[in-house]
Amino acid sequence: MHLLAKKSLISETAIPVILQWWQQRKRLATSGNVLSNPVVKNVDSTYLDKYQRLIDIYTVVKSGGAAAQIQAANDHWKRERDAITRRLDQISNKPEATDEYLRLLHEAKELESSTHWRIEQLKEIHPEEENAVLGYLPEIEQVLIR
Repeated sequence: MHLLAKKSLISETAIPVILQWWQQRKRLATSGNVLSNPVVKNVDSTYLDKYQRLIDIYTVVKSGGAAAQIQAANDHWKRERDAITRRLDQISNKPEATDEYLRLLHEAKELESSTHWRIEQLKEIHPEEENAVLGYLPEIEQVLIR
């Protein structure tokens, strides 16, 4: 996901333009005529960034929305952290388990870091963007399915 990068908001007026650009690029890419398929670096790059953000938001919306995903990430982190903590408690006084203990500490740190990263990404989605994507779900899915 590319949500962490600061980008302009996806609005209801931008979605049809982004989808139209994507359909045009897709048609050109599958036309077989490489010479008629110029890539305009600045324009295509801008639209591609917006398309990627649109798809990022779309996937979050389809999986329940940012708030639900933040809650799910927190719940997952708590379950995994509790399991790791229980195992650490079981092996904390066993010298033969030093390697496992260190591995679990590392795993706990990685889990916390990745959960924090995911939640920060989700927080970058504004409610207006979610609502705009919700309003265009049929159109977005039609473009994706083609």
